[in-house]
Amino acid sequence: MRWAKGLFGAALVLFALYGIKRFVAPPPAPPPKIVTKLIVGNQFEVEVVRLTNLERTRRGLQPLKVNSKMMADAHQWSVIQSNSRMHHSKMGYGENVAWNQKSPSEVVQVWMNSRGHRANILNGRYTEIGAGYARGARGPMWTQVFR
Repeated sequence: MRWAKGLFGAALVLFALYGIKRFVAPPPAPPPKIVTKLIVGNQFEVEVVRLTNLERTRRGLQPLKVNSKMMADAHQWSVIQSNSRMHHSKMGYGENVAWNQKSPSEVVQVWMNSRGHRANILNGRYTEIGAGYARGARGPMWTQVFR
């Protein structure tokens, strides 16, 4: 009987050392990291967004949030215009378009010097932005969309 107690005790020790892991749930995995870095947009498009938000914050307005779908829409509209003519789309966004400016700073300055375009950029009801740039046969084409 004594040997049975010893054997039972040894089994408990072995179970405690090796077998308990099978009966205890592992700790929960950490939540996945959420990527918030801007992935859409080429260098010129990203700079147009930055400069636009700079104009807004200088005047006490909130910066616009980048919307990936709007970035894609604005880029596509710039591509379409670069192969045809400059005109406004019917996408349903507030919109600025421009043609032939050589840099993001130049196009944002042109828009800020135009009453209607400036009104879009400084519209406090807008919270999101998309920007597009394409260079085609007609030269650089620029699009900003707001919602």
